[in-house]
Amino acid sequence: MTLRLQIMVIIFIVLAVLYIVNQLRKKKLDYRFGLGWLLIIFCILVLTVSPKLLSMLAGFLGITLPINMLFFFGFCFIVILVFSMSMMISSLSDRVKKLSQEIAILRKDIYDNYQKLSSEERED
Repeated sequence: MTLRLQIMVIIFIVLAVLYIVNQLRKKKLDYRFGLGWLLIIFCILVLTVSPKLLSMLAGFLGITLPINMLFFFGFCFIVILVFSMSMMISSLSDRVKKLSQEIAILRKDIYDNYQKLSSEERED
């Protein structure tokens, strides 16, 4: 990796960290995901600063080219991310269903109480 590319990646990493921290501060990003992204960015930073570490890790894992290892790790990260998002969506859809049912019950109670009050007023 050339020095110019390393500098560009480091600049990108600094901007990404600033963006993630800002989103966490504004509470637009959940801490669980923010910490995960920061961990990934830290790993990328370590591999950028020390490209020989990437080659050694690829050799240790039996992967011939370091770039193939990066693609494999990226693929694994995406699969884990999609799975965790699927679990979250399932949980949130269950919560939405329960909240919708509770709202329907509350609306029915309000309607029944309104009808009861209206009929008592007519009797008076």
